[in-house]
Amino acid sequence: MLKKSLKAFFGLLILLIILITFLLSDFNPIYKNEEFINLTYKIKDAQKEDFKSIIDIHNKIFRKLKEHNCPCQDAVNSIGPAPYRHGYSLTKSLYDQKIKRNFSQNECLKFVLLHYDFGYRKIGIKDASKFFFNKKIEELNEKEKLTLIAMLKNSGLYNPIRNKVGVRNRVLLLERILHSQNKK
Repeated sequence: MLKKSLKAFFGLLILLIILITFLLSDFNPIYKNEEFINLTYKIKDAQKEDFKSIIDIHNKIFRKLKEHNCPCQDAVNSIGPAPYRHGYSLTKSLYDQKIKRNFSQNECLKFVLLHYDFGYRKIGIKDASKFFFNKKIEELNEKEKLTLIAMLKNSGLYNPIRNKVGVRNRVLLLERILHSQNKK
């Protein structure tokens, strides 16, 4: 009896491993979806951009602050006409796992920086930088970069035009976290 149970258990375990391997492999037809293919091209294309200073600040802060979604998950959420088209479905989970396997967090973050809606029809950090500060990204000071990073959490809530106090408080928090890491 024990041998049969063990055989059944290991048989199911092997079957489960094969199923997971197939679901994450390139043979899975869901990765042929036009929206997913388009997302992967956009992430690859985003690598041409130089957002090193923003990414460095972002990573220093969110290494310590545990409230942010993974940039790859944010990239997957952008698939489709609405950001949450797939909800918390198996398809979305598989897309997320595949993107995480194929791209680094920084590569996904570059995509997010290029495609995030900062409000006022300003898509991407370049447009937001021009709109909110009338500067190119390279010309921004630390507080301005932190403001844009704060807006990535919620561009409506941390809007520097409509909520100056909330943005100032969030930027001060991010600044404290950033500089506390530099001391260690």
